[in-house]
Amino acid sequence: MKRTWMTFFVLVLSLGAYANPTLSMDGFNKRFKIVKNQAGEVTSVKMKFVSKFSLKPYLVHIKNDLKEEIDRMRSQNKSATEAEVNEFIDELLASSNKSQEDVENAAVVRNSLLNLPKIDVEKSFSEVAKHDVLKKFEFDLKDALKMLDLSIVAEPTDARFFYRKTVTYEVVTRALNFAKKRFDSIPVLNLASFIIVKVHDLVIEQRQFHQNMLLHYLQNFETKLGMSESDVNRVFSSIYESRIGVTGYGESNTAARTWEKYGLNKFYAVVRAGNNKVRQANRLGTMSMGARANFAFVEAVEDGQRVIKNLVNGHNMLSGKMATAYYYEKPNKVKRFRSLLNLGQVGLGFLPIPGWIKSAVEGFVESYYVDQKITEGALVGYFESAGNKKMSKAIKRQNINPYLIF
Repeated sequence: MKRTWMTFFVLVLSLGAYANPTLSMDGFNKRFKIVKNQAGEVTSVKMKFVSKFSLKPYLVHIKNDLKEEIDRMRSQNKSATEAEVNEFIDELLASSNKSQEDVENAAVVRNSLLNLPKIDVEKSFSEVAKHDVLKKFEFDLKDALKMLDLSIVAEPTDARFFYRKTVTYEVVTRALNFAKKRFDSIPVLNLASFIIVKVHDLVIEQRQFHQNMLLHYLQNFETKLGMSESDVNRVFSSIYESRIGVTGYGESNTAARTWEKYGLNKFYAVVRAGNNKVRQANRLGTMSMGARANFAFVEAVEDGQRVIKNLVNGHNMLSGKMATAYYYEKPNKVKRFRSLLNLGQVGLGFLPIPGWIKSAVEGFVESYYVDQKITEGALVGYFESAGNKKMSKAIKRQNINPYLIF
């Protein structure tokens, strides 16, 4: 496939350094289906494995996590629990700007975690199950997902396909308003609201996770996917069009107007930014950079530890430091860190704090792991194409999304 002179130059700089001839397409063939029309034009790329939606997987997941953490806290003395939580909070602040706002947000997270043993999990979830709030949400979201067709990860023939698909957010809004009318208890309302928002996000993340996986294959197997150059270009564009927010009407117009190159421009901006981060790390000597997996991840040795660094997302929303996706010597570290963040979010609803503080802290917490774990779809793609099932499963486990099918 021929590219323009400039694009080829960028490809050599950004891809040649870590192209791996031993990578296999078995993972792509297992996970994706390319749909073409009679003229041979690609009309969509679909993922083959999509969860049959139900609230049960998440309810079971979060209840078990809460119970296990509470039992663990209750089994040790108070000072040991506080020491562990303080260590976690120190880790949060170590990768933040340590602004007054960050310190205050972290303090609220600390209070939330230390308050967990006071929560009656069974009673709380029993109360949430009343008034059919979750039952109605589950029914409405199932209905919306039928229209959305979550299996579609790219729709290259329609430049506004994803921008028009906002129906699930409307379902969430209606469910939250319905919950406010049904629950008198603030903690129960907060728990119900958390479940509604979190379940919606986790379900939608299936697509985003697989889109990043698809980007890995587009980058490393472009000539082997059975798509024309134009098809590939427009698949890139469809992926990035799906990331335009509901208020991004102007950006949607730009995508439609420059459809053939819109996605490539976005993708190579990410590639160049990643290259700059690697060069900067090498120049400053902050870590020893190793093999590149793809556009989003690179192996490194940092503080004597072998790790995988995320070249797309920082530690949090304001950090310029690369997030760490995996610690080889501490394989459960990222999973544990994210579990505590998630439990800290759940616990916020049981604290007597104003809604605006709760919202600010939730944003602070989510900036440490939500985008990071979605980007890790590209890392799973790399490990699957390298035939490393052990590592692909390890990355999936730390994603803490019960709707991902492996």
